[in-house]
Amino acid sequence: MGTAQGLLDELGAAQWLNFDHWTSYKYGTYRNQFRILCGEQGERSFWLGVGMVAYGKSRPSDTAKLEFNPNKVGDERGLRWLLRCLWKRARLVEPCTVKQWDLACDWPHPREWYSLRKDARLYEETTRSAADRTQYVGARNAPGRCKLYNKQLESHLDTPTTRLEITVPGLAGPREVAALWPTVYRLQDVQGTAEVAALNDTDRFIFATLLDAPDRVNELGRRKRQKMAELLDRCRYRVAFDAAAYDRVLRAVTRWGERPPDDPDGGDRPRWDWPGWGEEWRPEVRWPSDS
Repeated sequence: MGTAQGLLDELGAAQWLNFDHWTSYKYGTYRNQFRILCGEQGERSFWLGVGMVAYGKSRPSDTAKLEFNPNKVGDERGLRWLLRCLWKRARLVEPCTVKQWDLACDWPHPREWYSLRKDARLYEETTRSAADRTQYVGARNAPGRCKLYNKQLESHLDTPTTRLEITVPGLAGPREVAALWPTVYRLQDVQGTAEVAALNDTDRFIFATLLDAPDRVNELGRRKRQKMAELLDRCRYRVAFDAAAYDRVLRAVTRWGERPPDDPDGGDRPRWDWPGWGEEWRPEVRWPSDS
């Protein structure tokens, strides 16, 4: 950014913008932090940090970081106005840097139908019931972090929804994300079968253990190993990575990091050619002047 103070002045002068503001002096954080409230009751929000506090520096740097969910606040007047302010003061010629983002995949089925396989990454789990179960692989706040949970329960949805979220580094391509993609078992494919119903208690326990650690199947005897391997093969890799679908999402994410084009008709506000908006879209309420 050209001057962080100039941006702070603009935020302070925007009386129509509703936000919470606090400061931080901890190294690695942003000195001025804002939670911009959206909606009639402030039920949606996004975050802005201005001025990185760096070790050995007498003053915060002229940098800013913006965190937002385009599905929730992408059409908000405050976000688009703020993005224009940031671009106006930025020295960037190329698009801004997308540090990381969360890719979400939903399945319209109960949480009990799915299980996240443990792999070489850190594994965590929180279980209150079969339906209220959240599984993680990967380090917190790091690329490759995966979360499988009951979205219906979290968001009070009317229909069953299981969500997988994965933290994507920057504008990673399909191959990079495919390498981070976890194995998710679709257990419903085998749980209701006659083969599983016929398992005794011991074999059910073995099968449940193998779902989290399938490589241990080699520890079983030949006949038991063949039987369990066949069951595992029927539920493994059902939730596959869709490279074409990811590429479409990636293109949309990339456009959020680009400088918005000016209005080709010569208007005083740019036309935002971004995901979710058609060529006819214009603000219903005139935005505050940038001067």
